[in-house]
Amino acid sequence: MNNLFVTECEAPFVASALAALHDSTNIEGELLDTSNDDTDAQVLLTINGRKLRYDCEIKKKVDRYALPLNLLNRLDNAQRTLLISSPLSPDMAHRCRDIGLQFIDTAGNAYINDGAGIYIYVTGRRGSAELQFPSNNTMTAAALRMMFAALAEPALLNAPYRDISNKARISTGAISKAFDTLESRELIGTTASGKRMIRAPELFLNEWASGYAGRVKPKLRKYRFAIDNFDLVLNLQPERGLSAYGGERAAMYLTGHLKPEVCTIYVDMDDPNALKDIVRKFRLRADPGGRIEIVEMFWSPDHFTQSFPTVPHHLIYADLMATHDSRNIAVARQLVPRIIQHVHDTTR
Repeated sequence: MNNLFVTECEAPFVASALAALHDSTNIEGELLDTSNDDTDAQVLLTINGRKLRYDCEIKKKVDRYALPLNLLNRLDNAQRTLLISSPLSPDMAHRCRDIGLQFIDTAGNAYINDGAGIYIYVTGRRGSAELQFPSNNTMTAAALRMMFAALAEPALLNAPYRDISNKARISTGAISKAFDTLESRELIGTTASGKRMIRAPELFLNEWASGYAGRVKPKLRKYRFAIDNFDLVLNLQPERGLSAYGGERAAMYLTGHLKPEVCTIYVDMDDPNALKDIVRKFRLRADPGGRIEIVEMFWSPDHFTQSFPTVPHHLIYADLMATHDSRNIAVARQLVPRIIQHVHDTTR
């Protein structure tokens, strides 16, 4: 494995990851000679007699949840790109798998999915240099709810705890720990005057989007429905404080450039009639594969309504990115400047 185009320090790192992959899966891997300036390295994996060639992105430290999403966003061909890293935590491995980013690490953890019958997923192997997050650095659901609230209303970072609790539906006891987590990850900082602020809005946004898809949304109440005339539900007029467009339907409203495959509606499920009224009005049928997705509002529905009839733009962004659909990702990127501008405008 003499590779003239991979640096002396990176070649042993790649070799270590390939050796660990062989140890955990018996997959043979080879570091290839390449002069491609657009990639860190190239490897050839032999799996059940099939040979898969990957461009590699080498990241020796993957300690931020937004990093895999940032990397995926700038890849031309995620299907043929492999992240090579130091040992990933189970949470980080799950995150990479959930967003479709293939990887191997130096502990033998791996996610390989060629979309044509080969599927490898190994996690939980520690290795000798596993990256450990301090206990106060764990991105909890409460911290992610805090991030949602901060992107919608940055002034909440300096509001009384009771206001944050009421709007973001976080217990007052969890708020201090959420602040500690965001500060330890350097997602928020303190100005000379002592006020908290978002340090890097785009990084903050991607941390939020990735965390929402992996930690918050899976625990929300969600329902899928079918309807005979899908266009009919696209004309639903949300009721402020009870429902709002999310996902592709919200993007259609904002940009006019997207025809939804799925209509996502966030609903206040604490109101006993909100969901029932929608189901009855449109004669929806319960269907796990249906094109209508009803999701629980996880914040106080009387707040964060500036974007009505859509949910806040950063939630639309998270919904679109989580689909892994290239057309949705392209539209999601169009939303980033206005989200960042909102943070800047409301922080002044």
